[in-house]
Amino acid sequence: MRVVCVGDCGIDHYVPSNERRCGGITANFARHARREFPADDRIEIVSCVGSDDGAALVKASLANSGISCHISELPGTTPVQTIEIDSSGEKNFVRYDEGVLRDFTFGANEREMIASCDLLVAPVYLQIVDLFDDLMMVQRAGLTAVDFSDFLQHPDFALLERHLDCIDIGFFGLSVGDADAIDRLADLAASNKKLFIVTLGADGSRAFHGASRFECLATPVEKVVDTTGAGDAFAAAFLASYCHGAGVRDAMKRGATLAAEVVGYCGSYVLPTSAMTSTIKMRR
Repeated sequence: MRVVCVGDCGIDHYVPSNERRCGGITANFARHARREFPADDRIEIVSCVGSDDGAALVKASLANSGISCHISELPGTTPVQTIEIDSSGEKNFVRYDEGVLRDFTFGANEREMIASCDLLVAPVYLQIVDLFDDLMMVQRAGLTAVDFSDFLQHPDFALLERHLDCIDIGFFGLSVGDADAIDRLADLAASNKKLFIVTLGADGSRAFHGASRFECLATPVEKVVDTTGAGDAFAAAFLASYCHGAGVRDAMKRGATLAAEVVGYCGSYVLPTSAMTSTIKMRR
């Protein structure tokens, strides 16, 4: 299976500690996917970085990940997400600078990769809607999974419905208080025969597969250190299980297990102790 992950690779800037870690939804997902998908599945990234020192950090973090990286290097700054962690370990996204991502476009090679993959995985959020619109215009033969990353803050149902025909699986991070949005997602999944997964943090997750509904408890965690990247980990584990034959309920359980592991340490991932060498192609 070829899994192509399209979107952001960047820097997570923690305040007030001023610590910088490599992050970005797409990079986080791809790292966890490399761990969760079978070794003979190919995990690829299509993304961009800037011409600053953040780019070097991103490239170094992916250098021995086992991921095939097709990363454009553009003049400007690498995307930066500023993060503050509260006393409970919950992340707060203070601000986001998309940097060169605002100017990124797909070339012929990237479009061919997207068109021919078995599974396309991409995030969408306010700052990259135009890029996402362009991505959805590429005709694809495989499955498409989309992480609606800021749906809690910006529940853009118009965007979702505009591309609904192109999306097979959707991930939405919400809270149990968002009952109206959850019900609307359930109705859309039923009427359009889609698979939507709603993650609810400590309240577990729900899935709507056509008219079928599933619930999964969160895996207990002794101490929550940092919730950054938990949703990316959940999505990677879910898709690795589901795309290789697991039922929705079992895939949700695997997602919950990996998400619980991730919130137990600082940062969105931990590099494996032994990793395969990746192929990194920088396009200027």
